[in-house]
Amino acid sequence: MPLSMCRIGSTVVVKDLSVDEALTKRLYSMGLIKGAFLKVISTEHQGPVTIELLGSQLALGYEIASQIQVVTAKYH
Repeated sequence: MPLSMCRIGSTVVVKDLSVDEALTKRLYSMGLIKGAFLKVISTEHQGPVTIELLGSQLALGYEIASQIQVVTAKYH
């Protein structure tokens, strides 16, 4: 499911990034890589998604969050 569809408070694992190469490099530099655990802090209807990643909070635009595929974390 896309990150933009996740519920507040859910913990998810990144499965795929369907963004261009430049954005992939930028996200990777922030630690947002395949297999990373994320906690969804807030979402807005077609607005930014705030996540917690490696102890920091990041806000991602709706379009970017829609291109990040995640699955619910079973054990975290």
